[in-house]
This record gives sequence, structure tokens and C-alpha cells, in this order.
Amino acid sequence: MNITIRYGTDSMNKQFDGTPTVSTVLHSASVKAQLGFGDNVRALVNGVALDEAAPVEDGSIVVVETKANSKAV
Repeated sequence: MNITIRYGTDSMNKQFDGTPTVSTVLHSASVKAQLGFGDNVRALVNGVALDEAAPVEDGSIVVVETKANSKAV
């Protein structure tokens, strides 16, 4: 499975064995280290926000975005 992952202006292609989930992509240490994002992120798969348990198909483009922080009330 070959997936393109983008964060800001940086992108990378990553090979996964089997079908990864959104969580697998977001929590991959090599992806986080190369693209430089932390834990407070969400993913858009082919432009659609998906749950972390959703599978990511071969050839998909995963765009990683920082989640907005909310103020405490």
C-alpha cells in the first residue's frame, strides 16, 4: 500500500503492509518525525475527515491538519 501524506508544505510517500487505518498513519513514528507534527492533529483522506478507525485505501492522499484548540469556559 502506497499512501501520500501531506503536512503543511511538506509531503512524503509511505509504504504500509496491509490496509492501514487513519490512526496507523497519524501515529507512525517515522511519518511524525519526517513531517514534524505532534499528537494534536486530524487527517483528511482524499478531502474527507474520517474517524481514526477508518481504513486508508491504496493511492490515497492523507492531509494532516492541526486541530483547533478550544478555550475553557
